[in-house]
Amino acid sequence: MADDSHGKSGTVLGADEVALVIRSDGEATLCLPDYEDDDEVPRHTLFLVALMNKMEDEAWVEEIISEILPDDLKD
Repeated sequence: MADDSHGKSGTVLGADEVALVIRSDGEATLCLPDYEDDDEVPRHTLFLVALMNKMEDEAWVEEIISEILPDDLKD
């Protein structure tokens, strides 16, 4: 069976998949399944929700980015 989830027009998520999407303009969107109130939300999904909340803190974002950049690109 062919995987039709990604093509020229974009990527299609399955009903049970999660994605953090960053557009070319930097806008972030978190795509989540429709969880019921009594559903257990996977830990990595909760992590992405927490990350979205932390991304509002520009100082934190800069600190995290500086940890992965080589020293010659930090300034």
